[in-house]
Amino acid sequence: MVLLQRTRNVDNLTGNYVFLLGAYRALYILNWIYRYYTEPGYRQWLVWLSGIVQTAVYCDFFYYYIQSWKNNEKLQLPA
Repeated sequence: MVLLQRTRNVDNLTGNYVFLLGAYRALYILNWIYRYYTEPGYRQWLVWLSGIVQTAVYCDFFYYYIQSWKNNEKLQLPA
């Protein structure tokens, strides 16, 4: 993420790859919520906390990715 912000211009393939990595992490959070309610005794606090922090880091990228997709522009991250 830091390297992408330093270069500012992101290739389509790289942008799509990073977006899908973040979406994967977000789906993992949904999986943890499902397992919390369906499996008795399922508690992994450290895993949950680190997953939430990692997904929060992706949120900034998600915002710029969706804006560029919606406006049909090349993805550019702020420096």
